[in-house]
Amino acid sequence: MNKHGFRYCKNCHSRLQKRGLTAAGTQRWLCLKCGVSSSKARDDLARQFMFEKFIYWLLGKDSQTELSEDLGYSSRGFRRHIDWCWQVPVPEVLTGEINPVLILDGIRIAGGVCLIARTREFVVAWTWAETESSVSWSELLLTLPAPKYVVCDGQKGILKALSICWPNTLIQRCQFHVRQNIRTKLTLNPETEAAKELAELMRYLRYAYTAKLAARWVASFYELQNKHRVFLAERTLAVDLKSGGKKWWYTHGRDRSAYRQIRTLIEAGDLFRFTQNSRVPRTTNDLEGGTNSQLKRAAGLHRGMIPEHQKVLVNWWLYYETEGQKPPRFVL
Repeated sequence: MNKHGFRYCKNCHSRLQKRGLTAAGTQRWLCLKCGVSSSKARDDLARQFMFEKFIYWLLGKDSQTELSEDLGYSSRGFRRHIDWCWQVPVPEVLTGEINPVLILDGIRIAGGVCLIARTREFVVAWTWAETESSVSWSELLLTLPAPKYVVCDGQKGILKALSICWPNTLIQRCQFHVRQNIRTKLTLNPETEAAKELAELMRYLRYAYTAKLAARWVASFYELQNKHRVFLAERTLAVDLKSGGKKWWYTHGRDRSAYRQIRTLIEAGDLFRFTQNSRVPRTTNDLEGGTNSQLKRAAGLHRGMIPEHQKVLVNWWLYYETEGQKPPRFVL
């Protein structure tokens, strides 16, 4: 009870006097009439302390058993004390800052897909969706100012969303994913001469890291394409034309598709966009290795966690990868 700035006893309502500090360093108060001493409880500090331990456990390597023993709880007691922490909302991270380069990618985790945008140093924004559709990507892109460059893996949903939301943004296709796509079409053991020579050329794509080397690589590709132009244009006619199906198709469709994909990227300028600006990476490795793989590792340390809690883990992990992150004690 407080009157006129003084503290009073809860039992007899007599005025309290200060009597030193408790072991925790808080002020102790004594009632001279009934002899009862007390100290002011700081529930806010207790919640703050427990939330810090929650974040430390959620994003760290220690198990509940190891952490609860240090706190003097059982594992069940620790879970009971942190139960409210799952409901704490992640702070807003959108700043409106225009980043010249953004890397986009999605990761399937916690029963859904987390769509992430980041620079080479920090996570900028993320959202949850059921699939990597153009609608889902558009919801994320519309929350951010349009950058000058975007690095992505060429997923159809991303490309469509970029054409709608950021039509003036230049795209750098991840060269690693390009090599993987071409390898899928040509296989690890190509059979035709056209496929073998393209597979050999793709091995040298990683070494075309300057504008001059990129131009030489492009010239080699067009030379190779002209060499096999007749072969790639060969067609196979259907035996039974009365069936109503296709009347013809390209005999070497997979080889032709691989050549066409490379030619399309070259003509659009998306394969060597990084040679225009040294700040533009040539792959999405900063996100794939720096974010996605670490998220999977963190989820693996908490395997068995329900999907709702996994999403909380991902949200807090991504928050602490942003530039404007705050220590747990300043979040509440």
